Amino acid sequence: MPKEEINKIALEIATQGAQGYRPDKKDYEIDSIPGKIFSGYQILAYYYVSWSLAIPEMVAQLQLPYEEEYKLALTMSKTTDK
Repeated sequence: MPKEEINKIALEIATQGAQGYRPDKKDYEIDSIPGKIFSGYQILAYYYVSWSLAIPEMVAQLQLPYEEEYKLALTMSKTTDK
């Protein structure tokens, strides 16, 4: 996926979540990803990953505790790419 598209998704999730996301909610939608319904946990994961890919210098400002899991996922991805 092009970085511009990831950036668009990151900003849309941030704008939509300006009032906060509830992890227990199960019906979030993102216009940039049509046909997909997200749980609160899924949208937070997409939020973190999209910012990590598109705007990494700002990801710490999200204040989400996913850094270690993201690093682990990156190593797993590199292993399966071989």
